Amino acid sequence: MKEIKSLFLLTSLLGFFVPAIGQQDAQISLYLRNPLQYNSAHAGTEGVLRTTLIHRAQWVGWEGAPRTQFFSTHAPIFRDRMGVGFTAMNDRSGARGHSEFMAHVAYHLPEVIQGFRISTGLSFGVQSNRYDFASLQVHDLGDPLQEMAYSESAFNAGFGAMAFRDDWYFGLSIPHLIEQSMGFQGSGPVQRRHGYFTVGRLIPVNSAVDFRAAALMKKVQGAPMTVDVNAELWFEQSVSIGAMMRWKEGFGVQATYRHQMQWRFHYAVDFPLNGLANRNFGSHEIGLTWDFGRKPIAYQSPRYF
Repeated sequence: MKEIKSLFLLTSLLGFFVPAIGQQDAQISLYLRNPLQYNSAHAGTEGVLRTTLIHRAQWVGWEGAPRTQFFSTHAPIFRDRMGVGFTAMNDRSGARGHSEFMAHVAYHLPEVIQGFRISTGLSFGVQSNRYDFASLQVHDLGDPLQEMAYSESAFNAGFGAMAFRDDWYFGLSIPHLIEQSMGFQGSGPVQRRHGYFTVGRLIPVNSAVDFRAAALMKKVQGAPMTVDVNAELWFEQSVSIGAMMRWKEGFGVQATYRHQMQWRFHYAVDFPLNGLANRNFGSHEIGLTWDFGRKPIAYQSPRYF
């Protein structure tokens, strides 16, 4: 109980000193179930082929509100010395769309340092921005940006690192190293480079219940840091119920059900606390995870991501 109180104090202090600001990278409450999206070092760390699908419907009730789909798959290779993976993301908000396709490769150091295993990862792929004003009311018929739909794609790359053991993990990553324009032929805003730091803690309560807490901190150039905090209880390693807070922005709940070891079903809902709280019914996420293959006993992560 003392360890749980200390962990709550740590995550609360992190949130207290972190002001809120909007982020350009796609937002997801179930980031704990899809860590490869933000950090390539996770590739292959689960010891099995893991595939995850997540759909997010943001600000339900608002026309044109963001809708985002996430896909990831990764597996270990070369006797768990390396991992490979692939992620895809599609995000649409009104007339604007954004998608990305990234390949990931990770190297897992064979040595154990102070009880921690170390993993480093690289990613590379393509990001695409598109606009389609056909469904909008156009006021300037002579504006070429409003006359036709267009899409532009560009290469990008990222890196990440992670240290983990049975009861702790730490991660640091920059998923998109190259800053790119989000408008037509270099016009419009620039998609800034985002840095992520993650930390998590596992505390067994008894033989049937585990307590897990985690925080995801985000930093983008020219803006203060933000933080998401999650806390959950796992029962018999099969069912989890938890709560999350996005500092000065929203709060929510989430749950996971594990079926026959291979399948996990996820659900999360969060509600804004700022000016966006009016006239919407929260943001909802559903997810599905499938594991293929037997996880080696000598190499497993107890975090149930």
